[in-house]
Amino acid sequence: YPKVVNGKVLIEQIGMFRRHGTGSLRTLLTELSRDPAMIGWLDNLDNHKGAINENYGRELLELFSMGVGNYTEDDIKECARAFTGWTVVNPAYMSIKMRNNTARPYGYMSWQFHMDERDHDGGAKTFLGETGEFNGEDVVEIICRQDSTPRFIARHLYHFFVADEVPVPQWPYTEPRDPDAIESMTQAYLDSGYDISAMLRTMFVSDFFKSDSARFARIKSPAELVVGVLRTAGGLDVSSNETSEAAKVCSYMGQDLLNPPSVEGWQGGDEWISTGAYVERVNFAGKVLGDAERPGVRRLVDVVKNSARDGALSPGRLVDACLELLGPIPASDSTRCGLVERAETWGDLSLATDGDAADAETSIVAMLQLVASTQEFQLA
Repeated sequence: YPKVVNGKVLIEQIGMFRRHGTGSLRTLLTELSRDPAMIGWLDNLDNHKGAINENYGRELLELFSMGVGNYTEDDIKECARAFTGWTVVNPAYMSIKMRNNTARPYGYMSWQFHMDERDHDGGAKTFLGETGEFNGEDVVEIICRQDSTPRFIARHLYHFFVADEVPVPQWPYTEPRDPDAIESMTQAYLDSGYDISAMLRTMFVSDFFKSDSARFARIKSPAELVVGVLRTAGGLDVSSNETSEAAKVCSYMGQDLLNPPSVEGWQGGDEWISTGAYVERVNFAGKVLGDAERPGVRRLVDVVKNSARDGALSPGRLVDACLELLGPIPASDSTRCGLVERAETWGDLSLATDGDAADAETSIVAMLQLVASTQEFQLA
């Protein structure tokens, strides 16, 4: 956002990802290349015939499709040539002046993709070993045919859905966590004609996705943590001060939404956990889950109370019920022992009278907050 300075086109970009994110990679990369927010962010506005800007071509190859080590600097230059003329205009002001990143005279609000044939380099290009008068669509097709492309995409999918991988800059030098998993998704991509949904289907029905080793093998991103806690607690009005505060909290945890630290985005994994970020995660979850007036928290409290035996909750039963409801969370022995030790200071929670029940509810809410502060709660 700080560079594009156009909330409307960023929201439209999210819509584009939703429409095309589970279809053909060819379509997705083509639409990404036509996306006004991307054209502005990666400077294709300044990519002209006879004066190329390599920024988008480089990131398309390095970060969006193939990964480092699978192309040359000449490939980047030829890719940039293919995307000359891919720019944006304001349809209310179809002047050549709108090829640059200007807000005059109508502002940023109506950016649309425009193919300026006068500014496109239609000459012969040699790209990834193929030669022709390629344009952007041709380049995308060639990229999709490369063996390195589905392996790069598959590793990202594995990293997002299954288990944390090492940071992306290490991928050229570090084998995937599960090479067989990457190979199976790669084959699904090739067999289906570049279909991402085929890769997802292969992953979701696989043994590696359902294995015990894949359970809680990822650290939740700030967005996952914040949204998960808010959904659990319930009572959130969309478009409210609380949603704005939630976005700010994501930033405090290290994920400033719509403002990644670089084109590479957030690395995820251990990067999410630092002393400061962990404090923010614990404080946020504790604050939200500590509000017994929220309908979701109220429901959790009632479920825990209903698990009582003979009108009382033992410390161990209280801990296990809270772990189950907020996960289920497979707490380590040390974590569970710590929680039980705290619960024992309250003794058995009686539900015999209204006063006892009110005290018990206070303890249940406190235990929910403690569970949300554990290291296991940070995992998905």
